[in-house]
Amino acid sequence: MTEEKISEIKKQLHEGVPEGEIKEDLKKEGYSKQDIDAAFKPHHYDMRVWYLFFGIAISLVGFYLYFKTGGILIIIPGMLLFVAYYYEIKRLEKLKKQE
Repeated sequence: MTEEKISEIKKQLHEGVPEGEIKEDLKKEGYSKQDIDAAFKPHHYDMRVWYLFFGIAISLVGFYLYFKTGGILIIIPGMLLFVAYYYEIKRLEKLKKQE
């Protein structure tokens, strides 16, 4: 499948044409199931920046509140976001290896 055809498919999706209808049209045009599936690869989101940003922000607020009031409850979600950041890195590395 050419890049022009993939661009046309993306344009149709952006315009609101249902995915199933586009796939049926491609089948009628003679494209194989593998070509059609390759054109509709799912997008893999990268949440690393969000986990890192909010992990730092919440941890800083938690440390401030710890020194101000002595409570550590806010630090825990901040640290959990760093753990989520670590697992997001591992997930994306695994996806790269599969491709």
